[in-house]
Amino acid sequence: MNPLVQRFRAVVAMWIFVGSGGFLLTGFLGLALLTQTGPFAAASTFSAAAEFAPGAEIKVRDTGVRPGNILILATPADVDPATVRCTAKSRVYSTGEQRSREVAGARPEGTAAVMRDSGDPRLFTPVLATEGITWMDTDFVSCTGDGVEAFTLASAKGLQSDRFRLGAGLLLMLLAPVFAGLGGLALYLTRKWNREAALRGASTSWPYR
Repeated sequence: MNPLVQRFRAVVAMWIFVGSGGFLLTGFLGLALLTQTGPFAAASTFSAAAEFAPGAEIKVRDTGVRPGNILILATPADVDPATVRCTAKSRVYSTGEQRSREVAGARPEGTAAVMRDSGDPRLFTPVLATEGITWMDTDFVSCTGDGVEAFTLASAKGLQSDRFRLGAGLLLMLLAPVFAGLGGLALYLTRKWNREAALRGASTSWPYR
């Protein structure tokens, strides 16, 4: 048999395992994304970078959090995010211009209704994330809200939007049957070639029996 044909058949046989494994993996990840479970569950803990009082202005860069990647939370846990108002300001440029924007609170996507600081037993309510504030205007932030005792600034890194979960989940669920089909085709072809090889071997050895 031609060496290239042998290599091709070996690759096809390998796709039996690639197809079945890809089907299980993409199916599991797609289902987890769509149902927001496992590694794609809403974040329930965070690591606080800085805490600031209502009405106080905080310089985001001094906290170690990137201005375009912020999460703001409020305590106590029963705070209504809709009552929170935050003002985000940019740095003062050489021209003296400073952009300012007021943003209303709303629970960010990808977070649980109540979150716990990994180093603090208090419970916090997430009220704003990067999506609600233009990243170029977040060098300084101040917030107020009804019944808020304190605000906390943290990194929004790792938060997954509902759009991302839906898009990625649907894509993986569409890929799962493709992997299954390729694995099934590889299995069919491999069995067919094995049968043909066995028949050829039997027909060749028959006259010498």
